[in-house]
Amino acid sequence: MQDILTFIITREGFRRPSPTHTAEADQRFYDTAAPLAGKMHAARQRLARWRHRLPRRETAGT
Repeated sequence: MQDILTFIITREGFRRPSPTHTAEADQRFYDTAAPLAGKMHAARQRLARWRHRLPRRETAGT
């Protein structure tokens, strides 16, 4: 999952030249990655809560 996230975010860096200062590039990466990671975490929590409320398959037929 982390590799996919890294690829999606760094893909933009392939289209334009990266800055010569690596600290600036690192900061821009984390500024972009942090909000996206937060949204993904929240979505996974909502999905887990929704799946927890579903009836179990082995008990649904009885």
